[in-house]
Amino acid sequence: MSSLLVFLHVVCFALWLGAVAASMLVICTLEPRLTNPDRAPLDAELLKTYIRYEVKLVDVAFFGVLLTGVALAHFYTGWTRWAIVKLSLYFVQFGATMFYIAKFIRPLSYPCSVNHYKRWYGLFAVSFSLFFVVLVWTYFGR
Repeated sequence: MSSLLVFLHVVCFALWLGAVAASMLVICTLEPRLTNPDRAPLDAELLKTYIRYEVKLVDVAFFGVLLTGVALAHFYTGWTRWAIVKLSLYFVQFGATMFYIAKFIRPLSYPCSVNHYKRWYGLFAVSFSLFFVVLVWTYFGR
């Protein structure tokens, strides 16, 4: 059973990381179109639709990581400092991402300037930095 939980934990984490990476590629692809006043209205709707689906996937993956992580800690590894820090890092990542989205991404309207559009890249910097910290803690924090 523990092998199944570890497998599901890793799969959910990979889905979460993959969804963020895919979003970065979509944002990079749409940049010239969403900063162009002639194309922005059509592509802004495309971006909203994509984000709606991406959020559903990320929600499932994030909660899958949390539930399997809690189950692993509770039933197999114990609530060690390593498990508590790892769980805390997930909440820090979630909180930092939501804060950044609320503060810098939601106010964007399209078309926007390239400088305003670059706020998206700040979001990915926050997300990937925290993914890196989680992975470093996972493999070297024990």
